Amino acid sequence: MPYLRIVKTIVALSTPVGSGAIGVLRLSGPEALAIVKHFTPSLPNWKPRYAHFARFEVDGTPLDEIVAIWYKGPLSYTGEDVVELSFHGSPYVLETALEALCQQGATLAQPGEFTQRAFFHGKLDLSQAEAVGDLIAAESRSAHRLAFRQMKGSISRHLQGLRQQLIDFAALIELELDFVEEDVEFAQRAALQKLLSDLTSEIKRMLKTFQLGHAIKEGIPLVLAGAPNAGKSTLLNRLLQEDRAIVTDIPGTTRDTLEERFRLGAHLFRLMDTAGLHDSMDPVEKLGIQRSWARMAEAHIILHLVDPQLTNPTEAQQLNAEIQKNAPESTCLTVLTKADQWPKNLETGSFHATLTTGEGHSLEALEGALHRVIEEQGWNGQADVLIANVRHASALEAAEDALTRAANGLHEGISGELVAYDLREALHHLGSITGEIVADDLLSSVFSRFCIGK
Repeated sequence: MPYLRIVKTIVALSTPVGSGAIGVLRLSGPEALAIVKHFTPSLPNWKPRYAHFARFEVDGTPLDEIVAIWYKGPLSYTGEDVVELSFHGSPYVLETALEALCQQGATLAQPGEFTQRAFFHGKLDLSQAEAVGDLIAAESRSAHRLAFRQMKGSISRHLQGLRQQLIDFAALIELELDFVEEDVEFAQRAALQKLLSDLTSEIKRMLKTFQLGHAIKEGIPLVLAGAPNAGKSTLLNRLLQEDRAIVTDIPGTTRDTLEERFRLGAHLFRLMDTAGLHDSMDPVEKLGIQRSWARMAEAHIILHLVDPQLTNPTEAQQLNAEIQKNAPESTCLTVLTKADQWPKNLETGSFHATLTTGEGHSLEALEGALHRVIEEQGWNGQADVLIANVRHASALEAAEDALTRAANGLHEGISGELVAYDLREALHHLGSITGEIVADDLLSSVFSRFCIGK
């Protein structure tokens, strides 16, 4: 993006609202330093990137003692002059200072406006800007790791290479259109076909990562399944550390799916408790069981809970096979529950984890089993390119469709003009991911999801 001349200086609270040790007000724009100087007469000399101790005065009356840092543009987050003011975290102090700064000429920032200015000034591309928002919202180490890699440009670098190859060939096709009467061919059709095939395959590979990337970002779908009274609701309450689900000895207590999010180790999960799997004539319970099977088909991981006192080994194996048949894309872990009540001669080697009754008992074995699955499947957010954003996935799908049309057109020998149109469309969709091709409504949609101070 070309440098955009911005004359307005914005200000916002960059720390959470409420009392705290410190509260940070951030200004960005051409008048940021001049506005702050009005309130810090005790600090006549400013140095870029130095922490300055100063007294912040409003109408000549000291409001607070602050630490102020001036980042001289373009060597700042936004590419403009940025001043950060660290106050004591009093709501009164912060509100008074914010009001005074606005009266002096600053304007309250809109959601995401700091990052939007960073984008306009070429400090970040659009996918990196979105990753900033994801980094702030990350609720687990794996989500943080994924967002951080994307913020550093992992997707941008990958797409840039793909797009440049396509640009080079598209330019040759466009050149042919200028010499249509001479019937010349600048772009070798065989080479272009191979390129389109390679690009389509790569985009397909990237799209295959979306389900995983989205799961890391929003929570890995984890379903608790098993026969009635196997301990599903009890385990859900233990994982959530609260009495979220009703637990009784009456079979069929859970009749509908219950979904909650929780963090275990480095990972965020979307945990779903389901109705017990068995034959039932109760119409409400039957509906709950149907929903249980539907949730399992959507899950990344299924914990099949088995209580050996209620389910014999043959029944457990049959149900396990049925679960795996219904959800072939899911990883099914068999977990033996109520271990402290087992017969001492019970063989437990075929189970992935064991659990005991009582809230005080450790979930370490289960956590270890889940961690192994995540590492084996590459769900730790460390992949070079992992698509986690719905907008990116939609753009890649549209680009794939345009490339497929272009390849089919070449095969059928249609005019270069139609092929060029499809190539331009593919370039447009790829460019929309990084912001090389961008519309105002897209920017509004992206940055409106940010907090005010970022």
